[in-house]
Amino acid sequence: MTRRKAGVLAVIVFAAGAAFVAGQTHGPASKALPPEMRNVLSLITPADLKGDLSFIASDTLQGRYTPSPGLDAAAEFIASRFRAAGLEPGGDQDYFQTATMVDRHIPKVLGGMVVEEGSQKFTVPAESIVISNITQATKVDHAPVVVFAARDPAVLNGVGLSGKAVIVAQPDLRKMPRDQAMALYRKRLAFDKAIASSKAAVEVGVVKEKLPPAEGRLLSMEDAQEHGAPLITVASEQLQRWVEHPTSTEVRNLSLDIPAPEDQKVTLKNVIGVLRGSDPKLKDTCVLVTAHYDHIGTTETGGRLAMNRTQNPNDHIYNGANDDGSGTVSVIEIAKALAKLNPHPKRSLMFMTFFGEERGELGSQYYANHPVFPLAKTVADVNLEQVGRTDSTEGRELNNASVTGYDYSDVTQFLIAAGKQTGIKVYMDKEASDAYFTRSDNAALAERGVPAHSLTVAFDYPDYHGLGDEWQKIDYENMAKVDRMIALALVDMADSEKAPAWNTKNVKTAPFREAQQKARQQ
Repeated sequence: MTRRKAGVLAVIVFAAGAAFVAGQTHGPASKALPPEMRNVLSLITPADLKGDLSFIASDTLQGRYTPSPGLDAAAEFIASRFRAAGLEPGGDQDYFQTATMVDRHIPKVLGGMVVEEGSQKFTVPAESIVISNITQATKVDHAPVVVFAARDPAVLNGVGLSGKAVIVAQPDLRKMPRDQAMALYRKRLAFDKAIASSKAAVEVGVVKEKLPPAEGRLLSMEDAQEHGAPLITVASEQLQRWVEHPTSTEVRNLSLDIPAPEDQKVTLKNVIGVLRGSDPKLKDTCVLVTAHYDHIGTTETGGRLAMNRTQNPNDHIYNGANDDGSGTVSVIEIAKALAKLNPHPKRSLMFMTFFGEERGELGSQYYANHPVFPLAKTVADVNLEQVGRTDSTEGRELNNASVTGYDYSDVTQFLIAAGKQTGIKVYMDKEASDAYFTRSDNAALAERGVPAHSLTVAFDYPDYHGLGDEWQKIDYENMAKVDRMIALALVDMADSEKAPAWNTKNVKTAPFREAQQKARQQ
């Protein structure tokens, strides 16, 4: 990544010892910070961030898996901080927006899978099969097989799937260039969705590698009641030969028996605090700052999400200090500081931490379907991800921050302007800007039309999803500087008569602009 130094035009040193810079920008006009704003920003301190994060990322919370008692304890802690700051409760139960969901425990195939090709018959053992998605008990008996070499929805056109077993190659996206992997991932989602809604008997993805253990699924009540073709993943040399040579003169069929999954209802919580706006015309619009407060739990729950780059045989807890404890405590500290502003910013500011990001951006998706402020009146979201570590695998990240979808909307310009006043360079990471835009909680809001971005200090670092991501490794001085920049940008957006807009010159923003227009018409 290219690193650039921020242009420094003036430095203002205040009581807390933080340096702020005043400069010019192509975005909102940059100006010297008034004394009250300097004093408010000085309330965001390394010591307070460390104090909060040393609890959020402590072993006591057991990695904040969704759902778990540790996640519930984290939610209570966040709510207590919002309460102490004097924020209005934004949930249906005080500071909690509650979501009833289904925690689905996936069963194992009974007796393996019997596959026949002509007169040949073989059994794929149960340990070589992982069930990715199942809604009810399913027994497949000699289902005719149709084989595809790739998960491309285009190949399904005109193909009858009713009662058939669909077998398809499943490449390892982790070993591909990022752009190629994302393109294949989108095709895979469309392919799987088409199969699930067809009358196929089962979909079988074939891999070459040894499979990780099966993981449960966390579903909305609506999704849990939907029925579709089961999706399983199989490691089998025989089936690998089939996907390499999808056509055959021999009749192919398969049989398997899958018991029903075990479902448990759980209540999960987004934590929401509101700083009500001061302008009679603008207070019913809002600017969001968000982060996810969950992580992947322990070695028992981490599953395929875990990346044990740093091994410690005595450690079994994925503490998730940087991902995303750092974003969580940043939301808390920014809220605590900005609550001291008198008067409040013109628009309302909403501070929110999401559950379930690691299990599929579930909390943000839930909020997008049940917004506190209408999405048409939600003018921006700055989502904080991994803002605490400066030891990026690409080099040291000091006084820097990057934004996904850098050239997608005016939100970036507000961040750049605030960075010039606070000594933080907001730059474009050309590799990550587009690729990561839909890979965090901002995506759920952007897909509904809200100009929403994720802000990150290090996209990758040595302990990402590893056991070593602990609070002692955070650069608290740098995180406090970045948080002051974010706080200033939020206030500037909230005080701006003109709301941030999508960049109409960037064709990649077309679906987000269309979603915004649709939201405004509702």
